[in-house]
Amino acid sequence: MTKAKVEKYTETLNLPALEIIESADNLYVSKKLKSLLGIRKEPTKEFFQSDLFYDDNGEKISFDKLPFIKAFKSGKSALNSYLRYKNGKIEKSFYVDSIFLGGKGSPRLLTIFRDAEKSHGDDNLRETVDNLNAVVFSTNYDGSEYYYISDAVRMIFGFTPREIYENKFLILRTIKKEHFGRFKEFIDTLRGGDTACVEYQMKDRYGKEHWVRHNGIPIIRNGKVVKIIGMIIDITEEKINQLKLENSEEKLRVLVDTADDLIFILNGFGYISTINKNGSKTLGFNPQEMTGKHILEFVNKDNEFIVADAFSKLIDSRDKVFFEVEFMDKHGNPIIFEVHAKPLIIDDEVTGIVCVGRNISARKADEKKIKELNSKLIEANRIISIERERAKQKINVLEEVSKLKSEFISNISHELRTPLASIVGFAETISTDNELPPETIREFSNIILTEGKRLAKLINDVLDFSKLESGEEKLLKEEFDLADALNELLDSYSGQIKAKELSLSVQFPEEKIVIYADKSRIMQAIGNLISNAIKFTPPNGRISVIVENFDREIEIAVNDTGIGIPEKEIPKLFQKFSKIYRQGALQPGAGFGLALVKQIVDLHKGVIRVISQENKGSTFIIRLPKKKD
Repeated sequence: MTKAKVEKYTETLNLPALEIIESADNLYVSKKLKSLLGIRKEPTKEFFQSDLFYDDNGEKISFDKLPFIKAFKSGKSALNSYLRYKNGKIEKSFYVDSIFLGGKGSPRLLTIFRDAEKSHGDDNLRETVDNLNAVVFSTNYDGSEYYYISDAVRMIFGFTPREIYENKFLILRTIKKEHFGRFKEFIDTLRGGDTACVEYQMKDRYGKEHWVRHNGIPIIRNGKVVKIIGMIIDITEEKINQLKLENSEEKLRVLVDTADDLIFILNGFGYISTINKNGSKTLGFNPQEMTGKHILEFVNKDNEFIVADAFSKLIDSRDKVFFEVEFMDKHGNPIIFEVHAKPLIIDDEVTGIVCVGRNISARKADEKKIKELNSKLIEANRIISIERERAKQKINVLEEVSKLKSEFISNISHELRTPLASIVGFAETISTDNELPPETIREFSNIILTEGKRLAKLINDVLDFSKLESGEEKLLKEEFDLADALNELLDSYSGQIKAKELSLSVQFPEEKIVIYADKSRIMQAIGNLISNAIKFTPPNGRISVIVENFDREIEIAVNDTGIGIPEKEIPKLFQKFSKIYRQGALQPGAGFGLALVKQIVDLHKGVIRVISQENKGSTFIIRLPKKKD
């Protein structure tokens, strides 16, 4: 019988009664009892908790001590309990009979209030019994003889009370054979002096099947069971609903167990009350090993805060949440699950949580691989971009080198052709003209000598640069006095300095400076700088050579007040094959002088830099490391 039907049935019951179903919170009161208690609205649990009931000693009875509540919670019937009711001007005394109707899924209890101030004759009893939708009976101690059975036996079994009195085995014969053992245990319990309840299936006299609940209470006198009273209720509808529910539960269980996801239910304290087989198998456990344990026992310690935070949000919002968390399998291996959780709410309280977790470890691994591949792809694209840029730079360099080589060939051709033309021209003149005066011959011979030396120097510069660049020639390092070597070098240029009327100043440290280097190459480099200073400084200009002695290096600076170098030309100043175009005419040279200087300085692990302004002059600074002790 459903709750709605129970409520309707109790409401219309033609006697003062109340019924409790499933929980002590669910009390249903008949109209007659409401009238006796002087109330109009449907009384709630709070009504019976309001200190309106007293025992025979005048003491207030708490809700849990009320006879029908005690009977319901104990699962046993209780008869003839005295109860006094006081509510304003209304005062009444009752004898209360609480009959436990049993039921595993939905236990029920029927309580009848009998006015203690009125007589309890057969008429009152018959009125009560006839209004019950149940068979009330009284038998001897072993149930073999019926003393009384109510008329409701017609509706359930199809027999009249007289037929039952005349044939005591009629009810026994209706019981299905497979359920007869239950009934026998029921009778044995009653014979032993304990109340009992049994559910069994039977067929009425018309062949229709029923499920009934058979309750019995032994009446004991002088320590012996002398009589059994009880009630038989038709629970067919209840059983059908129970079977439907069990069938639905079984289908749900099969569905849950066959699902590949991790499905589990937590109680209000976070302990696993139910978990599916496949889900627990994913973690290497069986359901029994996980049931009853706290969920955090199976979560990675580093992820416990994720679960706690998610469940906190779920309880606050009363809505579903989802989160990703690492579970640990039986062997300590992490498995990532995407968990969807929803609260179980009863009486506006979260009593549990239903969770469905999907194993996303493979997906996460794929995402990680994709991320790594994307990272590698980005790196590869970056490297390709760099290599592409390098290739462009190399092409530009090659194009520049090709251009410089072309210019070099043009320049070297010019540089070779000019002295050769002078040499050939003056030599032919001397050879063919026998009348040339000796002074002229001497002048032409000096020109031939000068141009020959210039040609030899050009060839030597090219050869030196080539050898140094290719590494064919090694440096011949030695210790020497830098000041002595510079003075000797400057003396070799004194004639050129005087010829252009230039002033020369020299500034050396007072202490002796000894360096470890290839003397001839260092002097060659500094000589090229002095030569350029002389070449590009106008008459009456100044040239200075300054030497500084630092802790770890020596600095040599060659300054002039010459025409200077355009700022845009400075970056290519030390490139091989390059010629610097200055304001005015192009000065003679093949573009090897400064490139050779830098090559020599680089081989000595030194550095060279230039500071220059057009029409103001230039300063070339060489820094060479000292010899390590």
